[in-house]
Amino acid sequence: MWTTPNPNPQHYLRPRAAGRAALRKLSLSYPDPVKWIHQEQTLNDRTISEGDYSIKPTLVPPEFWPEQQPVFWLPEFEAPRNQFRLFQNPTRPLPWYLSGSSSEFYSHLVNPLSVPYFLNRDLKGARWRNPRFLATPMASHRTLLVWNPRSSNTPPFAVKASLNLWIGGGNRNVRLFEIKRSVGISSLLVGIPRADLARQGILLLDDSVGLLHKQTNAGLLARDMPWELGPREEIVPVFSLCASRNDRRPRIVELVESSGLEPTTWVDTFVLTPLIYQAYFLGMTEGVVGEMHEQNILMELRNGIPTKRFWHRDLGGFRADNALRRLANKNLEALPAHIHLADLGEQRDIFHEWLHSYLQGSLAYAVGHALRNHFEIPTDHFAGLYNARASKLQNLIFSANGIRTSRNFEKDFERYRTRKFPSLTWPWKNLEAALRDW
Repeated sequence: MWTTPNPNPQHYLRPRAAGRAALRKLSLSYPDPVKWIHQEQTLNDRTISEGDYSIKPTLVPPEFWPEQQPVFWLPEFEAPRNQFRLFQNPTRPLPWYLSGSSSEFYSHLVNPLSVPYFLNRDLKGARWRNPRFLATPMASHRTLLVWNPRSSNTPPFAVKASLNLWIGGGNRNVRLFEIKRSVGISSLLVGIPRADLARQGILLLDDSVGLLHKQTNAGLLARDMPWELGPREEIVPVFSLCASRNDRRPRIVELVESSGLEPTTWVDTFVLTPLIYQAYFLGMTEGVVGEMHEQNILMELRNGIPTKRFWHRDLGGFRADNALRRLANKNLEALPAHIHLADLGEQRDIFHEWLHSYLQGSLAYAVGHALRNHFEIPTDHFAGLYNARASKLQNLIFSANGIRTSRNFEKDFERYRTRKFPSLTWPWKNLEAALRDW
């Protein structure tokens, strides 16, 4: 059961043919996550502009790049529970794979590339287990699809594991601040049932539990993994929809053509309008604001047609805006011990700044870039469409709450944040009702 870990990451890497065979075997029982991860790995254009930090993982051995679809054994150590810091959404159970060999231990999964980091810290009370799980990375090196190759009855799961290497100008360990923010945002959202979120078009890849050995600042997060979807449903990251496919056109081009809609109408109907609505719902009813760029937003398709529902991931990239939360008559009591408002981001007005930067400036830009070579689309990459939709929705929300509006919807929002008394009533029961009025 116990072993002396090999510090060489190559030791854990499965031969290419064996790795592909393991994924095919997994797909026999769990085809949906395997199809999803295949798109993450293979439909992912890595492009940069001059002067940017390289997002190509130059410090990661090429055989571990997601594009190579590597499969590797996942090293694992356990240590007494008092040697860890555990952060947990109080409504969610401890994932079974974080339990140690007895109730007195936690077990910690390790990316093979980070084994030397943990060995060099001579962790108190740690002992290394024989690897139980295989894993393959998603588009991000840190986020892993994990499964037990010896049991087809055990569904796969996902973890965000520390990678003690520099990629894109930053060290990719899962640090304490990221764990606190992820679990904190997860906890703030417990007051709204998942079914109610789904009616608003919001599906959540939750990061509900984080684990960190006290002698490190390199932990992990347990991330939700929908291992079974509905009939003919699929999950596709927006960046995969926009990616080139060798000699084939990006899939988003095919979706637009098959719809029979004009391209701008399609983008408005299936991308911008539902995502703007979801951003306002999360911001104004829950006081949380996310980085809605093309890696964090995943489109749900049914029978090859967008459902207007999106999966949102990376809660560590969210911020809590307590002014908005207070106006929705909600407090911070759901936060677990040792997570405080200060851990959830600087308290200032970021709502429109982030929507412009991430939703309009990144996601909509990527969509426009993918469509531009095939259709005539606005030269502003849908900035005008975004502004028109956001201002109209905000005016509807404010009017329903008796709040005056002006021609400057962003200034109106700034003034709203400074109101003294909770006053918000959300006007719609679901996304479809909002679309009828909007």
